[in-house]
Amino acid sequence: MKFTRILAATAAAAVLLVGGLSGCGSSGSSQSNSGSSSSSIKLGYVPSTMNNPFWQAILDGVNEQIDGKDVSVQSVDPQADQSKMNDMVGDLIASGVNAIILGPYDTTGVQPALQAAADANIPVINIDTPVDAQDLVKTVVASDNEKAGALVAADMKKKLDKGSQVAVVNCPAGQACIDRLNGFKAEAGDYFDIVQELDGKGELSVSLTLTEDILQSNPDVKAIFGVNDPMALGAVQALAAHPEMSGVLVYGVDGSPDGKKAIKDGTMTGTGAQSPNQIGKKAAQAALDVLDGKTVEKNIVVDTFLITKDNVDEYGTDGWQ
Repeated sequence: MKFTRILAATAAAAVLLVGGLSGCGSSGSSQSNSGSSSSSIKLGYVPSTMNNPFWQAILDGVNEQIDGKDVSVQSVDPQADQSKMNDMVGDLIASGVNAIILGPYDTTGVQPALQAAADANIPVINIDTPVDAQDLVKTVVASDNEKAGALVAADMKKKLDKGSQVAVVNCPAGQACIDRLNGFKAEAGDYFDIVQELDGKGELSVSLTLTEDILQSNPDVKAIFGVNDPMALGAVQALAAHPEMSGVLVYGVDGSPDGKKAIKDGTMTGTGAQSPNQIGKKAAQAALDVLDGKTVEKNIVVDTFLITKDNVDEYGTDGWQ
C-alpha cells in the first residue's frame, strides 16, 4: 500500500488487532519467523534490506532471545526502499504488532513511519542506524560504529605511507555508515589523501561498478574503504580483474562470513567487526522490557573490534561472531 494509507491503517489498528498476519513472499510481504500468530506478544522486524546477511543475523539473534517465550516475530523486507519500508510499517501496525524492531534505510525518510507507530502507541526499538527523530524511538541498539571506522584507519596507517591515496565507498543515507566514516576520518587525520568518496548504497554490485571507476581514474590508489562488507567485497571483485593492482588494500565493516573468508584468502585486508547476533538479542530484550513497563537505556552500545588475517581464525568464517 502507499504510505498515504498509513494513517488510515493506524486509525484502523484497533479494529484489525484480531486480523491475521500478512502472507510471506519474496516481494517483501511479512512472514512469521518464530512462534505462532496466536502468541500473546507480537514483534515486528523491519530491516533496511534482507539482501545483506547482516540483517538475517540480527533476526537470528531476535529469535534466539525469544525462544521459549510466548512471543512471535513478523518480518518484512523493504529491499532498501524507504518508501516501501514506511508502507510495511503501516501494515505491521494494522496487523496488531505490540512493538517494532527497526533499522532504517533513510534516517530522515523513516520519520512518517515512526510517527505512525507512535500514534498507535507501538514502541519502536531502533537498531544499527540511529534515526534522526530520536524522540520517536525507545532506544537505539547499535554497534560502536565510530570505533569500527577508527580501527580500520589505525590499521591502514600501519600499512601505508603518509599521503597515500585512499578511496571510500560509502552509504551516506545511513547514519551508521556516516558514523563509521567519521570515525575513520577522525583517526586518519591528514595522514591519507582521500581521492574519492562514492555512494555504493550498501550493495556489492553497486560498489563493484564504482570501484572500476575508481581504478580507472585513480591508478595510484593504495586502499579502498568499503563502509560495509558488501561494498568492500564489491571492491574485491573489481580488483580481481586488475592483477596489476593486487597490492591495493581493501577494508570493510561488518565481520560477515563472506568478509572473513575474503580476509582469510588474502583478497580483503580487514573489517571492523560487529556482532549482529548480540544486536538482535539486545533489541528483542529491550522490546520485551518496554512492553513490561521497564525503563531501558536510550543507547545500548554493542562493541566492535578489528578482524584481519592475524586473528580471523579465532572467529571462524562459517558464521557471525
